Amino acid sequence: MKLSNSWTVEIAHSYLEQETTGRNKSTEPDEQPTVNSKEGMHQKSNELVNEATHEDTELPGQRSRNFPYPGDETADCTTKKSNFFYYSIMEHRDNHLHCECMIPCQVTSDLDKEKKIAFLLKELDILRASNKKLQEKLYKEDKEQRKLKLKLELQEKATEAYIAEKTAALVEEVYFAQKERDEAIMSRLRLANEERDEAIARAKHMEMSLKVLENINPEENDMTLQELLNRINNADTGIAIQKNGAVIVDRIYKTKECKKRITAEEMNAVIEERDAALSQCKRLEQELHHLKEQNQTSANNMRHLTAENNQERALKENIMALAVQLTKPELSTKSEKNGDILKWKICFVYPKSVKFG
Repeated sequence: MKLSNSWTVEIAHSYLEQETTGRNKSTEPDEQPTVNSKEGMHQKSNELVNEATHEDTELPGQRSRNFPYPGDETADCTTKKSNFFYYSIMEHRDNHLHCECMIPCQVTSDLDKEKKIAFLLKELDILRASNKKLQEKLYKEDKEQRKLKLKLELQEKATEAYIAEKTAALVEEVYFAQKERDEAIMSRLRLANEERDEAIARAKHMEMSLKVLENINPEENDMTLQELLNRINNADTGIAIQKNGAVIVDRIYKTKECKKRITAEEMNAVIEERDAALSQCKRLEQELHHLKEQNQTSANNMRHLTAENNQERALKENIMALAVQLTKPELSTKSEKNGDILKWKICFVYPKSVKFG
């Protein structure tokens, strides 16, 4: 952008210098108007150069600041500068045309100058279009940047709200837990205070009863209930009646405690005897079962032995019968072979029970 502006300014400056030199050569008799035109030309060129240098000396940050939006004041300044440059060139063109009317011999050079001016105007239009595009692009980028900033701010606010909600829920949960804990501690303290009060009351009652018992004479411990009742009947004051009544109550309480202790000991002894009897019964049942198994096995063995004995007896009887048959002379020749086979069978089946000579 800086290069294009400086280039256009240099071209305009050189063009104005050429024009002034040409006028000095062609218009020597008219010195006074040429001097005035020279001064005007130099003044215009100096203004253009000053504007270009002013634009070139601006910082990049300042220039980016000068073009944030299409409708901004800086954009108006740039358009004003470009319009000024355009109008100055147009004025110079009009002056040039006026000079052409006055000097008809410079038609060809004026045509070249018009072409240069048209080229410069085209350059200005191109620069304006590019400047407009850059401004639109900058506006879009600034718009996107603002959108991103808004999104980031919304996200930060949402995260802050979420964190605040979570912290509030956590604080509330901790508060309720602390409240429940405090209530439990207070209930335990109340229960402990009640138990302490009850223990203190029992201790006081026991102290009172001990004091009453201490006031009783030791001779009264050996008395029977009938004697104590007679003393109550014969008592004249309420204190004596109260003392004798306390002795009777204490005697009854002691007898009850003694009976309870005796019954508890007897029950413990009975329970121990019962447990011992149950264990002995279990042991005897196990022994009986073991004996039954032994008897069963012995009975099975006896049955097996009796069966074997019966078989041996039957075989012996058969052998004796065969031996008797073999001793007969008429059967000896016929059954000799059969007898030998039978002997070998008997020896094979019962080798220990039968022996042949």
